[in-house]
Amino acid sequence: MEDLEQEYQKVLEAFPKVELINGLIYNIAIPLINNVSLEIKFKNYPKKPKVILVREDGQTDTSLDTMLTALKTWKKKEPLPIVEIVKEIFVFINNMQSNEVLINRELLDGIMALCREQHPREILGLLRVEKGIITEFILPPGALTSDSSGIFFPSRLPLDPSLEGTVHSHPSGNPVPSLGDLNNVFKLKRFHFILGYPYNGLDCVKCFDKNGQELKFKIIN
Repeated sequence: MEDLEQEYQKVLEAFPKVELINGLIYNIAIPLINNVSLEIKFKNYPKKPKVILVREDGQTDTSLDTMLTALKTWKKKEPLPIVEIVKEIFVFINNMQSNEVLINRELLDGIMALCREQHPREILGLLRVEKGIITEFILPPGALTSDSSGIFFPSRLPLDPSLEGTVHSHPSGNPVPSLGDLNNVFKLKRFHFILGYPYNGLDCVKCFDKNGQELKFKIIN
């Protein structure tokens, strides 16, 4: 019970609007946005907590369990503080509201260096999101690239929901999606980066949603 009290106090310090459900410190609710609240049940902590979104009409959504890095990689022997889960949820929701994608600076610099190294051949990869930030480039199994195109095979991709985006280069220098991009790779993930030659600055980088609409992106140090 002492562990549960400590977890509750950490959440309360960071989010003063936290409420107790049925007076239980291990069953909490936090208001989010648009009359949506977050419920977290951690009675069996350090086992993985249950995280539920509750709408004003009473409808519930448990999909965060497959979207948040903290929950997808939960380890009972190395449990994260409950407050870290709440913080990740707020980052996730803020990103969705702002329609902005966050990417690690070192990673983006590394991808641009790879593009320069491989030019005039295209590069193609998947992007992993952890705690709301793109942190890793993954080479798809069996990917094929040339100086005019790049393809990979969805059936060979790992079942990993943290791989939310893709990135590929345009040796032509035009970082705008082609019809082939829109009809193929763009349909597979939530967001997509295109880097155009000479791959030496942010003017060469654009990000798009699956419909080809440009998204804002923010670099995180």
